[in-house]
Order: sequence, then structure tokens, then C-alpha cells
Amino acid sequence: MNNAPRVLDLTGVRRTFHQGREDLEVLRGVDLMLGAGEIVALVGPSGSGKSTLLHIAGLLESPDAGDVAITGRSCTGMNDDARTAMRREHLGFVYQNHHLLPEFTALENIAIPGIIAGLGRAESKKRAREILGWMGLQDRETHRPGRLSGG
Repeated sequence: MNNAPRVLDLTGVRRTFHQGREDLEVLRGVDLMLGAGEIVALVGPSGSGKSTLLHIAGLLESPDAGDVAITGRSCTGMNDDARTAMRREHLGFVYQNHHLLPEFTALENIAIPGIIAGLGRAESKKRAREILGWMGLQDRETHRPGRLSGG
């Protein structure tokens, strides 16, 4: 890890799915610490828990055990409204199979959550341009989703 402040800490995260009489434990005490600006790849075979880990890290699901902390604040035990606020303020998701609004451009799709959160149009678009730059898509900001690659 670099020396940047930590933005995500997973500690002892466990998740089990109950399928009839069988239990499938997909996460067994996962520890992960990420600093600001770090880039990581999560790889593994199908069914190994990658999506589950991302959903837990993104506060979309809760672990059966362990802790998730965002910018040093434990999210364990937070209600849905508090988790939604944490996602809105600190997290973003980019899916390979994107869920974009077809009537808006790439820039607008990225800016919309900031506008909804009260960031203002100018600041939201500025941040959206930065994000497009990080993804190497700055030349696609006016493209609608149908003109963007899915892979």
C-alpha cells in the first residue's frame, strides 16, 4: 500500500450463502486495506466471491461477520439510510455491464449523482471530467451509452 490515507478497510469479513441444506462460505475472514489513489484488481474463478466482496465493500450488502470502514468510519450496524449516505459521499461504482441512462452523455451520467447530492452542476461536471480522465475516456464525454464499449 502507498502512504496515502486509507479509504477502505475490510477486517475479518465473512459471508455465507445458505442454499437448501448446504452452506456456501464465499468469504472467509477477508482483510483488505486500500489507500487513496490505489488501484487493485480483484481476480478469481466464477463463484469465488468477487462480486460479493465488491458489494460488501460498496455497502450494498452486509457481511455476516467482520467490519467495513470507509475513511476510518466503521459502517458495521449502520441502517440503510446511513449506508446510502456513505455511498453517496464516498463511493462510486463502474460496472462492466454499465447501467447508464441512455438519454444522457457519459459526462452527464457521471455528473448526475453529484448533482443529486447537492454538489452543483459545475462542480459535478468538473469531477465527472476528472473521472473520465482517470478511465482514459476523456474523448468520449459527449458520447451516449450506445456509443460506449461494454468491455
